[in-house]
Amino acid sequence: MPQTNNIPTLASLALQYGTIDNDQYRHLTALHASQKKDQPPMDYARLLLGQKFATRYQIGLLKLIQEYFIVKKRGEEFGKIAIDRGFATRLDVQKALEFQKKEFKRARIKKLIGDILVESRVITTKQKNNILKEQLLLEQRAEKIFTSKPENKPETIATQGGGQPLPWDDSELSTYEKKFLKIKVLDREFAARVTEKGLASKREVAIAQRVQEEEFEKENKLKILGDVMVTMGFITEEQKAIILKDQIRSGGPSDSKEKGSKEKGSKEPPGLEVVISPDKITAWVKINRHFLSQATVPRLKSILIAHGITNGIYPDALLQGQLDRGNLEFTVARSDVSPKLIMETNLREGGEKRKGDQLAKQETIPNPLIVKDIFGKDMRQECRETLVHKCGSGTRPSQDGAGIIAAKTGVPSLSIEGKVFIHPIIHVLEDADLRYGPLEAYANLSISGVLTGAYPITAGSIKAREIRGASIESIGTIRADVGITDTIIRSQGDIHARYLHNCQIETFGNIYIENEIFDSKITVSGKIDSPGCRIISSSLYAKRGVRLSGIGSERTKSCTVTSGGEHHILEIEKFIYREIERISKEIDSLKEKKEEQENLSKKIFQKMIELKIFHDRAKNKKQLLLTEFKKSKGQERLKLKNIVGLISNFEKRIERSIASLKEINKTKKLHDTKKIELENKIDRLLPETNTAIKALKEKLYLFFEWTRYQKNISKIEITGKAFPGTHFSGIYASLKIESSLENFSLSEICDSMNYKLEVLQNP
Repeated sequence: MPQTNNIPTLASLALQYGTIDNDQYRHLTALHASQKKDQPPMDYARLLLGQKFATRYQIGLLKLIQEYFIVKKRGEEFGKIAIDRGFATRLDVQKALEFQKKEFKRARIKKLIGDILVESRVITTKQKNNILKEQLLLEQRAEKIFTSKPENKPETIATQGGGQPLPWDDSELSTYEKKFLKIKVLDREFAARVTEKGLASKREVAIAQRVQEEEFEKENKLKILGDVMVTMGFITEEQKAIILKDQIRSGGPSDSKEKGSKEKGSKEPPGLEVVISPDKITAWVKINRHFLSQATVPRLKSILIAHGITNGIYPDALLQGQLDRGNLEFTVARSDVSPKLIMETNLREGGEKRKGDQLAKQETIPNPLIVKDIFGKDMRQECRETLVHKCGSGTRPSQDGAGIIAAKTGVPSLSIEGKVFIHPIIHVLEDADLRYGPLEAYANLSISGVLTGAYPITAGSIKAREIRGASIESIGTIRADVGITDTIIRSQGDIHARYLHNCQIETFGNIYIENEIFDSKITVSGKIDSPGCRIISSSLYAKRGVRLSGIGSERTKSCTVTSGGEHHILEIEKFIYREIERISKEIDSLKEKKEEQENLSKKIFQKMIELKIFHDRAKNKKQLLLTEFKKSKGQERLKLKNIVGLISNFEKRIERSIASLKEINKTKKLHDTKKIELENKIDRLLPETNTAIKALKEKLYLFFEWTRYQKNISKIEITGKAFPGTHFSGIYASLKIESSLENFSLSEICDSMNYKLEVLQNP
């Protein structure tokens, strides 16, 4: 820890950061020395301004830098006293200094190191106050610097010709800190000009500054005050631009190189942040809630391009869907660098495959594989994966892991996420009532009667006369000769039925309904091609177009029909993140319990420290009394009796403190043991949890890759009548009809950069 208490003056800082040169510095210090006899003496700020060596902006910046050094020096001095007094270790102080620096960098919060150490339970409030008393000399020094009073001692200044280094060179600011301080100076001027011009009140400025600090705390990102005030509606963009222009004319950063580099480096607007994975394969955006209304797909894409991201950007429809849902953080680009590890051999030939037949094998690919990242640059990828993770139900990997073998006899299929399945064929020549037990998982079910669900059903394909009250997850087609009622379906194939009543369906395939959809929600990545079907009290979302007979009635609630959007994939994303949250819940709960035990242990340890201090003081006091007792043997008996009584009293206190320490130490050990047990349990569960979460995320990325290459069709065709109140939507535009329409179609068109749904009468 530095022993010197030297804090640089404005003149020293001006020389170090290039505001003045050596000749100007010598002239300035000589002028300052000649003014020492004046009352009051002229400070460096006035001298710099009067000699036209610096602008007001530069002086404000130098004062902020000086303030940074004072805050740091105060913290170091406080920590040195805490260590000398035995209240804290060097590691405690170092951690507190790092936290103090981080807080200052983020929001210029001058959080005192004493408060940090108290909050982290390293020292007590009483100990902090004792240290602050000893720090009085440094406080006086800091006050002297702030008021720019002249120094009594000359400073050691580094010269361009190679002089002695400054005693505070080890505290030179980083690039981020310099940028941060520049913006804070501009923000001060900005706030003053806003109130001067009457564009906003002081209260509104204060509110905006609080919001700005909250953004620092939450996102660890610097947001310019002007942008905060525009977002909150206190001023307009035009008013902000006028004030910024005035700032540049009155001594802001007018250097053309600096300005150009700042504009070049400004890749994203305030309120939006682009995050790129370390392997440069994935990019996310984080959007501030206040900025969400201003976020558009073209703006997102321009920001990505400004970052150099040109490869793997997701389709406009998918990005628009994320914004429409109000998602504040989502993936915007991903390069599919995983090679095609499997090659279909005979999956599409139809018919059953026998147990032991080879279904797929790994392709022969160069290793390492040259692929492109999201910046379009070539990268090398080692290919050591096997096909184990591509084996679905009824299949197994070959012995070398380079192939997939049928583990049972059945019909093969390939799922959207690239898994190979074998589906045994099961014929049921009557009703299948699953209240008495489930059927075989992922089988192709052919049921002559009614399928009634109680147990969840996982199947390949399903064919039944009717389906009632089921919860189905299927890889293939679902077909009901009559209808489907009170059923939840998640499928990768097509759905065929005469009617749907009170159903919730999500599928990658198409929907073919002959007569009626009532009180249902259908979300598909294919098309809804049901020209003879009427929908009532239902919501339909399709990616590749909608064709219906009629919509709504006079007595039921209005319907929603959307075509062209990515609602299905986004519903899957929502479901997967709910699963991730569920999987993570146990680990999160254990971490909370561990933290609770850790905090209890720290509190007890703090009590032990206080008891130890009390014990030592009592012991010292007893020793002093013994010494006094020895000196007072020839004195009066009453005084000796009092001293003996005091010694006895201190002995009892010492014994009580030792007993308390032993009891408290037992409790602390108990908390430490529980903490270790929880840590071990977390360590056991963490690999399995992380593997499960990783698998879910990879599955989601595969779905995104699949939908990337499927065409979005924003077309809705109605051959019959649509009742008033029906809500139609495309990818970008929506329309609510106020009167009945018959035999018409809607297409989404772009008119002068604005999208709208155009209504056309069918011939």
